[in-house]
Amino acid sequence: MMIKKIIDEIKSLSVGYYILAVIAAAGMSVAAYRLYAGLGATTNLSKAFPWGIWISFDLSTVAFSGGAFTLAALVYVFHLHDLHPAVRPTVLAGLIGYSSVLLILFMDLGRWDRFYHFLIYPNLNSALFEVSWCIMLYSTILVYELSPALLENSRWSGLIKVVEKWTIPMVIAGVTLSTLHQSSLGTLFVVMSPRVHPLWYSMLLPVFFLISSLAAGLAMVVGGATLSYWIFKRTLPENIVAELGWFIPWILGVYLVLKLGELEITDELHLLFTSGVYSALFITELIIGVVIPIVLFSIKRLRHSRVASLVGALFVLGGVVLNRFNTSWFTIKPVAGQTYAPSWMEVAILIGVAATAVLAYSLIAHYFPLFEETVRVKRQSKVRRELAHTGD
Repeated sequence: MMIKKIIDEIKSLSVGYYILAVIAAAGMSVAAYRLYAGLGATTNLSKAFPWGIWISFDLSTVAFSGGAFTLAALVYVFHLHDLHPAVRPTVLAGLIGYSSVLLILFMDLGRWDRFYHFLIYPNLNSALFEVSWCIMLYSTILVYELSPALLENSRWSGLIKVVEKWTIPMVIAGVTLSTLHQSSLGTLFVVMSPRVHPLWYSMLLPVFFLISSLAAGLAMVVGGATLSYWIFKRTLPENIVAELGWFIPWILGVYLVLKLGELEITDELHLLFTSGVYSALFITELIIGVVIPIVLFSIKRLRHSRVASLVGALFVLGGVVLNRFNTSWFTIKPVAGQTYAPSWMEVAILIGVAATAVLAYSLIAHYFPLFEETVRVKRQSKVRRELAHTGD
């Protein structure tokens, strides 16, 4: 009976789940071969370019996952409890994001069988040592924060009260860890000054990475609210989405002032117009990821529009992706004439991991009470019709 029930449940899933499962399986098959054959046979990474598309992807994904610690801080530390309905979906997105990062890092290690060495052979002078510990500990905290949703309809539901008792201390620890590693990722490139282009190199890179992760995290929540509206037929109340969107122009405004101000102070502002393709990349990054979103989210009417807020969120995320790729790949100075372009296996593994992440999120959202505080689309539409009728 149990097997039949499982088979029937699998059959009831939409075709999208099957497509994601096939893509994920194909990508994971290539990943297994990479672990067997080694980096040299499967990637175009080298001593001149030890970091490639995988690291750029990880830097972007970590920034996107910043919504979990940003929202947790707003709700549990600053007591903006109206935002609480967004916590569970956002924490799950953060956990899935960090899991994807850890999986890609596992692929990126030359000696993947020694991934645990940072635990027993600490290098206290390495920024990567701090990043590794923070990501590992924060991923554990995300599991803790999500556990009430996983336990709610199980025989262990009694543990929820114990978990909730320690939620605020765990959130504070998580915010601290996130702040540390989001900024430390920028520190990794501070020590690469000979190879990072002056438009992106700055002693403030840790600050830039942290601030942009705050904007990216909020953009993920705003964009995810619209996507869940279409996919899961559950969404956040419109006023909550607009309230979250209100923070974005302020964060991006601080980022823009610091970014341009640092170039002015270091007498490098002229590089904006004299660096050829690098100037184009930098200006495009600022226009897409900063200027346009500031304009969109500054207009109240657009913040209350699901389509406009989604567009604004996509601009923010696109700008962050371009920034991370620019910093870690596109503008890195070649060594001895060597260049880097990812192999098809690197891309296949990346697509497989992304498909696995989307599939995992969709399945958890399907079977667990992730959106219990959100508004049903049909009910929301009915309320709007009733209000409109009353107004007449």
